[in-house]
Order: sequence, then C-alpha cells, then structure tokens
Amino acid sequence: MGSNAQEPDRPSAVAGHLGSPVWGEVGWAGTEVRTDRPHPARMYDYFLGGKNHYHVDRIAAEEVVRRVPEAIDSARANRAWMRRAVCHLAEMGVRQFLDLGTGLPTEPNLHQVAQSVASDARVLYIDNDPIVLTYAQALLVGNNPNQVDYALGDLRDPQGIIRMARSQDIFDWGQPIALVLSAIVHFIADEEDVANIIATLRNGLPLGSFLALSHATDDLQGDDKAALGAAVYDEYQATAGVTMRSHQEIEALFSGFTLIEPGLVQVPLWNPDDAVDDEELKRVWLYGGIGQKVTTNGPRDLPQMSNPRREQLPDRRNHL
Repeated sequence: MGSNAQEPDRPSAVAGHLGSPVWGEVGWAGTEVRTDRPHPARMYDYFLGGKNHYHVDRIAAEEVVRRVPEAIDSARANRAWMRRAVCHLAEMGVRQFLDLGTGLPTEPNLHQVAQSVASDARVLYIDNDPIVLTYAQALLVGNNPNQVDYALGDLRDPQGIIRMARSQDIFDWGQPIALVLSAIVHFIADEEDVANIIATLRNGLPLGSFLALSHATDDLQGDDKAALGAAVYDEYQATAGVTMRSHQEIEALFSGFTLIEPGLVQVPLWNPDDAVDDEELKRVWLYGGIGQKVTTNGPRDLPQMSNPRREQLPDRRNHL
C-alpha cells in the first residue's frame, strides 16, 4: 500500500478492559493510544500481510523489510509455530492460555487454535496497545466471555499481569496455565531485567504450568543484517526497541521450566507438520520452545486428549 493511501476506518480507543475498569495504575491507560510512533504489534501485522496498522507503522515496517527481507519469513514462521505449539499443549490436556503481547487479531487466533482441539479451552489475551483492545471488541463477538477475554497490560509489570489475570475469573488457578510469549520478549531490553520478568510470571503460575516462548536471534547469520533490521525500531522511534539474544541467552529464560522435546530450536523445526528445507531455515531468525514449570516431584502429567480435533483447523500457513 502506498504512503499516500487513505487510512482505513479504525475504531476509537475504548475506556479499558471489556467489562472491567481500565488498568490505570500499572501498564497503559486507554487514553494512551499512540499513532504518531510505530508500535511493534502493528508492524508485525504488516509483516503478516494484515491491514490493521497505521501509516507510521507501515513506513517503519517497510524499512525493516527493505533491509531484512527475511523479516516477512520470520514473522510467518513464528505464527505457524504458535499454532503448532498451542495445538500441542491443548492435545496434552492444557485448557488455559495466557497470551501476553497478543498483537492485532490474525486468523487463526490463539483461542481458535486451542478450541479447535478442545472446545472448553479458555484464553486471556493481554497487550499494552489500546488499539489492540478496540479490535478485540469485534473479535469477541459470539464468544463466551468466560472462555475468551482481553485486557490491557504491559509485560514489563509482571506482578500487575498476574493481578490482572487473577481478577478476571477466567482461569482455575489450581490447574496448569500455558503462558504464551510469542515474539514479544525481544522487545524487552536487558536493562529491564527480562529474566526477572519471566521469573515473576513463572512464580505466579500454578505448578505444572507451561511457558511457550519464541524469540528473535542474531546468532544464525554471519553478518550484521539482523542488527540493521533491529536498528529501524530505534531510528523510527518505535514504542519499543529490539534486543536480539543468542540461543544460550534465550534458553536461560526457561529457568525453572523443563524444556519438552524438541527443546529450543528454530521455530520451523519445532514439531513441524512437513519437512523443513535448509533454505527455509536460512530465512527464519527465531528460536522457539516450550517448558513446563517443574514440581517438587518433577514435571506434572496432564491427561491426554483421546480424540484431538486439530485436523479441523484450516491450515493457513501460506496466508499468515
């Protein structure tokens, strides 16, 4: 879309969480809609081929793609990883999903993926962009509010996230919860103590819970190409910068979790539906993995699904 194209109609910012007061003491208030600076969630929407972004997001995203065309491949491979990871967790018996840094709705959304396997799956989405919340209104039409809901919150305030999640009455806190951090943690800088953020979230989850995390890396390239793309977020004054991390640094974020097979790998290699060729791997610069919060007796066993419905979910990998 050209830079002089008319902006699509967009909903105005809402006052807060659907059905609840705005989260104003921590995180972002509903009045803090920023359309003058690129937001990573809206740039990600561009990478996925979506239309729910603004001119400022599109210009920055186009510059990332100009420098690093692999950004498109990485975003789409990450979305496909999310689908496989959530299906896998649901097939293992997980029925509760806490998705942080949700981003703009992109079908199939996480709750659609989870509920394609288990119709009783419950999902709470949390994002720090009020614009994401406005689009959630349309997404939630026809959904049971006791099973799917949205809230405003910022990953940088993990204690606030746990308080918010506990206040929504959507989860049974005596049962495992899958914490999904899909391509979001690399927007947390080292000085913001990302390890402590994840540890705080982990400590707030029930025993037997899971962490599904994907993260951008710069250790798969032999040059500074990844750094060139990451620099755009600073140059264009995006609301968050990008911090690339190595495999070792990302694996350390799973402290307190036991990685399940196949471990922390490039996202196309995580339980792929089809064979993965070397050329695809060269274009995808993210690692992904799932870990379980260990108990004193080791990882908690969950009931297996007897008749998983994963095959009912349309395969949209070519459209993500």
